[in-house]
Amino acid sequence: MHEVNIVVDTNIIFSAILNPNGKIGDLLLDPLDRFAFFAKLVLSKVNWVDLDTISEESWMKAFQLVKQIDEFDAPFVALSLNMNSYLCTGDKRLKNGLKVLGYDKVIETDSLLEIRNALD
Repeated sequence: MHEVNIVVDTNIIFSAILNPNGKIGDLLLDPLDRFAFFAKLVLSKVNWVDLDTISEESWMKAFQLVKQIDEFDAPFVALSLNMNSYLCTGDKRLKNGLKVLGYDKVIETDSLLEIRNALD
């Protein structure tokens, strides 16, 4: 089966750490490895990415997208753009702000669970 790449932000990672038996922990710690998660934090189920590998074009576009939302989210958006993958975030302000700007590659945890369950 082909893995699906998903960029996750810090709040998703910490949700899994704080509640590994919850739905977010269930997704990130999935023993069948149906998704490949990418983040700035280190966890055994998360692939670490050197932010220096993100293209300048992706950084510029990310900063344009998040400048009115929260510039601290630029690394997640830049990585998502660079990898042409979805961004999984629980940050409603980021999610809604990106949606208003027409960026539709944001996925919610519940949607990701539905996709994973459909793969079973």
